[in-house]
Amino acid sequence: MSFIENIFHDYLVLFAMVNAVGNLPIFADLTGDMDRETRNKTFLEAVFVGAAIVLCFAFLGNWMLARVFVVDAASFNIAGGILVFIVAARGMIMGSRQSFAGQNQQYDNISVFPLGFPYLAGPGTIVTTILLMKSSGSLITAISAILVYLSILPLLRLAGYVERVVGRVGVLVVARILYIFICAKAVTFVVNGIRAWAGRT
Repeated sequence: MSFIENIFHDYLVLFAMVNAVGNLPIFADLTGDMDRETRNKTFLEAVFVGAAIVLCFAFLGNWMLARVFVVDAASFNIAGGILVFIVAARGMIMGSRQSFAGQNQQYDNISVFPLGFPYLAGPGTIVTTILLMKSSGSLITAISAILVYLSILPLLRLAGYVERVVGRVGVLVVARILYIFICAKAVTFVVNGIRAWAGRT
């Protein structure tokens, strides 16, 4: 694939994995009692936190695997692909709603937790970022991640409006469709890992 095609591919995979569309009802619930200015500031901070976490792993993920955890690429592809598949399958079956929303819990800063992490940069997104980095390179993955979070920001600001227009059922249908593609990509990660591992034996 060309440089632009790689960016577009990684963008779609990361956008689907972050699944901001499926989490719109949660974002609306968590920020429902805020005024417009505070809500927009919260979303901006959450996007910054999520993007910072993902970019950190886009540039340092390879070093962490090789130097800190001493894990080879084939093993990580297999384990990471399985994890991404489980996350996507769980989201597809159980939906996106978690215990963080709808319980009137108090958080010190919801832009960091739970909006920034784990909703905008959860374990599945982090693992997907590292897998993409190993196949596409840090630069392409980083550019794709920046584009993903830049496109998520206006989506979050329109969370309440989108939910009212499309409805929660419509939002969840879109989320589940995205998870289907993520499951397929996760299988690709596993297959590539098995091939790489088998090639060494």
